[in-house]
Amino acid sequence: MDNELTFCQMPLDRASTLRKSKTWLQEKLSAVDSRFYFYWRGNYLYIDEKICVFTEQCAVDTDVDFSNTLAFTDVISESPITFLGTNEDIAHFVCDLSSMSNIEITPWLGKIAFDKVEFIDFRRSLSLLCPQQAAILSYAKALIHWQKSALFCGHCGSKTKPMDGGHRLVCENESCQKEHFPRTDPVVIMLVEYQPKSGPAVCLLAEHHRTPEQVFSTLAGFVDPGESLQEAVKREVYEEAGVTVSSVSFIDSQPWPFPNSLMIGFIAQAQGMDLCLEEAELRSADWFTAQQLADFSEWGDEGDAPKLPRRESISRLLIDLWCERQLRIADNALSLGKEYAQ
Repeated sequence: MDNELTFCQMPLDRASTLRKSKTWLQEKLSAVDSRFYFYWRGNYLYIDEKICVFTEQCAVDTDVDFSNTLAFTDVISESPITFLGTNEDIAHFVCDLSSMSNIEITPWLGKIAFDKVEFIDFRRSLSLLCPQQAAILSYAKALIHWQKSALFCGHCGSKTKPMDGGHRLVCENESCQKEHFPRTDPVVIMLVEYQPKSGPAVCLLAEHHRTPEQVFSTLAGFVDPGESLQEAVKREVYEEAGVTVSSVSFIDSQPWPFPNSLMIGFIAQAQGMDLCLEEAELRSADWFTAQQLADFSEWGDEGDAPKLPRRESISRLLIDLWCERQLRIADNALSLGKEYAQ
């Protein structure tokens, strides 16, 4: 299936071979049509609620004339730059301004001299982005997070230096020179369903301590070393809810840059409905029919009604796909019943 999930529509060629050339990277950094995004402590720069994409040649994705180019070119030359990829031979870079303090970032924004210029939290800004922009910025955020977590060599403790446009870090200790590459943490996320002997199927959703109250989502957990994805699904469901599952089926996957996970989605069949919750992880959990979920509110809605996860999440995709299938089954059964009655 074509993956239309948030963060899954990457338009860039990551140019893994070309980015190893320092000469090629320098040419792209100097090119007047190269595009630069600006990141500061989990936030991206926006102008009038449009993502700021700077080029020396012209403005991109905004209606603003970048007349004060020095405000941008100065920080580009002085700040860490990560190469993201190319699209039609145009290079995309992200400029990390996170080393600038609050006191320093404010006058820099003043130099830009645009109305409504601001840094906006990436997750909060998703509604302002097209799918391709969201994919590019999530990729950039994940790379920057990894770079910051690997400033020092995990083998000898010496400093590391970025190579290949920020996609490889090399230990500066000549007797070590260990290479470090971006890491992604695999997470299984699963909708657990149960089909009673009579009546509609139900699915298991839970309130997690890390989310607001009355938001019901699927179960999820990190994959352990030496563990298959299917084993991780079975282990996590049993550990968190006390439910034994079988028939684990892969549905879809989604990069999740909060901070650097790959969410791998499944639907699994429960062998029973008895629950024994891991209270350190879950606030509550229950079984719901598709009809019940149709009456749930949306994440962020006011009121005390139960709510579904964010629409950009794979958890919501799993729930929506399951509900659509169950409602379709119910409609087909109703149609067959009418035909039989006739």
